[in-house]
Amino acid sequence: MSSEPQLDGVATTVDAAHQAVCFYRHYQQPVAAVWPYLSRGALLRRWLAAADRLDPAEGGAVVLRWLNTDAQGRTVIATGTVSAYDPPTLLQLDLEPHGRLRFQLTDEGGGAALAFSATLPAPIERPALLLAGWHLHLDYLADALAGGAVDWPAWDLARDWQPLHDAYAAAYG
Repeated sequence: MSSEPQLDGVATTVDAAHQAVCFYRHYQQPVAAVWPYLSRGALLRRWLAAADRLDPAEGGAVVLRWLNTDAQGRTVIATGTVSAYDPPTLLQLDLEPHGRLRFQLTDEGGGAALAFSATLPAPIERPALLLAGWHLHLDYLADALAGGAVDWPAWDLARDWQPLHDAYAAAYG
């Protein structure tokens, strides 16, 4: 990662009770190639988390286990439901503790545009933490789409996440 990361995430107010972190990414692969990386457990593991359970239907159960640790060295497990499911363009998960995760794909310029948001109760106390994490995971998605996968045992908080966190903290105070 370069010393000055290109920040593309924003923190925004959704309504009086919610805020969100949002990203817009373009991937060279078409929607049909990106969709499985959002909706299939074996492919989620390559860039996001182990899907201990992912029932691909609205109302389905979800259990995601992050394979890296948080800033305190803890493994994060997110549980919840699939709140919207419209293959191959929309996946929305309501997860504790990550809030409502919305992945919306559209065709764009021969590839796929991904609009991603994570919506949580307001105020988001440490937006830089969330922005850095989701930024990194969406970078990992690009790597996975190109045939790579995160080497989770070699994942290094200081090397991989900290530069992004510092840049977002500078941008968001």
